[in-house]
Amino acid sequence: MKKFFAIALSAALLLIGTQANAQLSIGAGYLNSNESTTIGSSDPSTTNYNGAYAGFNYNIPIVAGLGIAPGFYASWLTKTNADGGSLGPIKVSGKSAYNEIALNVPVNVNYSIDLARDTKVFLYAGPIFQYGVMSQTSAEGGASWGDFKFDTGTKSINNYDADNGSRNPFNIYIGGGAGINVAGIQVIVGYDHSLMNGAKSEDVKIGRSQIKVGVGYSF
Repeated sequence: MKKFFAIALSAALLLIGTQANAQLSIGAGYLNSNESTTIGSSDPSTTNYNGAYAGFNYNIPIVAGLGIAPGFYASWLTKTNADGGSLGPIKVSGKSAYNEIALNVPVNVNYSIDLARDTKVFLYAGPIFQYGVMSQTSAEGGASWGDFKFDTGTKSINNYDADNGSRNPFNIYIGGGAGINVAGIQVIVGYDHSLMNGAKSEDVKIGRSQIKVGVGYSF
């Protein structure tokens, strides 16, 4: 799968490099992801992550407002949980955090409509090839009894570990969205949905749907 991602990235860069009239756009924005996890025959549970993305694409005009835009961007997702309670006079607390960084290669077909001078709206859709470079879950706990405080332990797990990891770093999404471009400044809203199982185990199914809201600039 890692080789497949490398092939997709190389093909996108080759396509960009052969087009002298491609238009560069850079952008960044907010990312919200809902993850559904099903274990065996149990009901699915949902986890919400927040994060951000940043990257670029090259729009290659084809004809009459139609174009294709290969690109590249990095994404980051995170979630933190904290809880606490009491066991008699002893107060206990716990905290867990999830962080993920991924590289993404979208290949979007887009169509733009001119509204006025230097103003146009556009729609886009296409696949996104994703490779996760980091997925880490960490947990820590503590306890106190009056003025005495001590840690009960900390642990960090690499979810992409080849032997013990639970997540598949490679995924393919289908995405789409709309935006407006005013004198080169872009505002974009998009939606992506995963096509592959994000878990390594066949007994566990992990799927994602996510919303992107961003701003950019086209040169």
